[in-house]
Amino acid sequence: MSSKEIEILQKALQREKLARKEAEKILEEKSLELYNANEELKVANTNLRNVVDEKSVELESLFETVLDSYILMDLYGNVLKMNPAAIKFFGYDVSKEDFNVVDIIYEEDYGYAMNSFKELIETGTFSDYQARIYTKSKEIKWVQINSSIVYTKEGKPAFAQGIARDITQEKITQKIFNEQKRELKFIVDNSSLGIVLTEKTKIVKTNAAMQKLLGYTAEELNMLDIKDISLKEDHEASDEYMHKLDTGELEKFTVNKRYKTKDGKIIWAKTSVASVKGEDTNERFQVALIEDLTEELKQGALLEALNSLMASILGKTSIHEIAWEITKNTIGLLGLEDCVIYLLNKETNSLNQIAAYGDEKSSEGTIINKMDIPFGKGIVGTVAQTGIPEIIEDTSKDPRYIVDDKVRSSEISVPIIAEGEIIGVIDSEHSSKNFFTEDHLKTLQTIASLAATQLKNALSLEMRKKAEKEKELVLKDLRKSNAELNDFAHVVSHDLKAPLRSMNALISWMQEDHAEYLKEAGDTHFETLIKKIDKMDHLINGILKYASVDKVEKKIKTIDLNIIIKDILDTIYVPEHVKVKVKTKLPTIKGDKFRLQQLFQNLLSNAIKYIDKEDGLVVIDCVSDGKYWKFSVQDNGIGIKERYFKKIFKVFQVLEEGENSTGVGLSIVKKITDLYEGKVWVESKEDIGTTFYFTLLKSYGTTK
Repeated sequence: MSSKEIEILQKALQREKLARKEAEKILEEKSLELYNANEELKVANTNLRNVVDEKSVELESLFETVLDSYILMDLYGNVLKMNPAAIKFFGYDVSKEDFNVVDIIYEEDYGYAMNSFKELIETGTFSDYQARIYTKSKEIKWVQINSSIVYTKEGKPAFAQGIARDITQEKITQKIFNEQKRELKFIVDNSSLGIVLTEKTKIVKTNAAMQKLLGYTAEELNMLDIKDISLKEDHEASDEYMHKLDTGELEKFTVNKRYKTKDGKIIWAKTSVASVKGEDTNERFQVALIEDLTEELKQGALLEALNSLMASILGKTSIHEIAWEITKNTIGLLGLEDCVIYLLNKETNSLNQIAAYGDEKSSEGTIINKMDIPFGKGIVGTVAQTGIPEIIEDTSKDPRYIVDDKVRSSEISVPIIAEGEIIGVIDSEHSSKNFFTEDHLKTLQTIASLAATQLKNALSLEMRKKAEKEKELVLKDLRKSNAELNDFAHVVSHDLKAPLRSMNALISWMQEDHAEYLKEAGDTHFETLIKKIDKMDHLINGILKYASVDKVEKKIKTIDLNIIIKDILDTIYVPEHVKVKVKTKLPTIKGDKFRLQQLFQNLLSNAIKYIDKEDGLVVIDCVSDGKYWKFSVQDNGIGIKERYFKKIFKVFQVLEEGENSTGVGLSIVKKITDLYEGKVWVESKEDIGTTFYFTLLKSYGTTK
């Protein structure tokens, strides 16, 4: 190797050494950086663990204290974890028992629940699920559930979790609220003016005129508050009036205020608000009549009068008060000569005048020459039949026209419709031809709508009061008759028993005093007389028992019928050849022990008495039959002919003469089952046996 080559190699080796030293320096620097980074990472990890631990504690605390129910379940509905709120609400505790959500789904909501769960699996979330469930104690509850899926690292569904909120009371409140809204439905829907029904300031209902005025749909308005559709600058003045309305300082008020239409326009409108009060005089709703001020220029007086009319009839409960108020105000409102309200009488199928205001029609609230019109006859009867309002321009050309107090040339007639039912007619006549206009018609229709609900409610109230009064009179007469019947039964029984005892004693004395003179035939006659007296005594006792079954107030207690049957069998005589069998365990019911004992004792005694077989058998059984317990007492006795099936339950009806047969026992059975809202009947075949069936209502409180 030449010196040149050696020199080149030495220089290369020198460069390599320098490069290695540079690399080692860089490596040392990077190692130091890595070490420092590692130390920082350790500190960060420690802090992260502390944060995680802290958050875990916070989440666990939140899980335990959250007010709504939380459950975690597998995809088959088995609940794995639940918070205390869930345990309290559902009644189940998965730490102590199995709990599957499928088992608590309300039957009618099952399909909806399955579809919702399917959607949850497919999309991963499901919100605002509302349905009914059964709690462990079998209470029916409404719940609102928001749920989501918990996935594995691989992205597969593993669990489902959800928050359940009890909305039962909200549903009940909503139902009541809906019923209240329906009461004023026709006022809101049928007025030609814009009408808004509110609770405080929340919009509940609007009519078509209001929707057209603001350009919103009914659904859109129902989502809004009055303040949402009115200018902010007008809120203070409106709030002041509403406060006075709430406190009772005002019954109604009218303000001019601005409203915002859906497309952003501002309109001025007159708003007349009146309270709608309940029977307890507490404010329930507010009714606002809203009119564009361009229309107010010609109809301002009309609006005020209608508002006054509405306020004057709201809260009244007398049909006649409401009708007279309407007729009086309508005449002043429209400048009419008269105004008459007819009410439909379904019993007589006619329309009866209940208020008639105007010249020569009434005096001091009393109708002069009161007139009834047959349904379907005349103009009024036709409108009541068709439900279509009519304006008659010239009554002389209409053959249906019926003269009231005097002949008039034109007539207008409008039906009063409540909840889709025609209940009456508002009618007016005028001496001039062609007097009535479409404005008159629209106004009368509005008045009829305002009056309809009030008249309907007042009519229902009067009918209810009349029915209650009639019921009270009937009950009073019935109580008096029952008391008299009960007294009569006891007095007659006492008066009959006294001579019977005397006759029995007298016959016994005669037998003793004249025994040596009496022949065998004489003794036989005396014995026959005594038996007849005994039978008469049994009959009187039966009358007393029958009369007292429903007259004596008994205390209701929980009665085990198995014990009742045992006590009866220990008391009555059961021949050795007769066996009494209780087929199934009898239920425990709430009732009067004495009456229930009478019921079963009469049936058992009757069954045993008529058994003619060497091996007699009486079988007592009970089955559940819907809302009743159905009992049966079966024997293998002589049987009963079918033609006697109804006769045997009547008082004093016997199928064969016997010493102790009074014909009262089965009558008592029927009377007791009637008291317990049940029934009794018999099935029988001659020479084979008889089965008596009877039912008792479960709602008296039974447990099997």
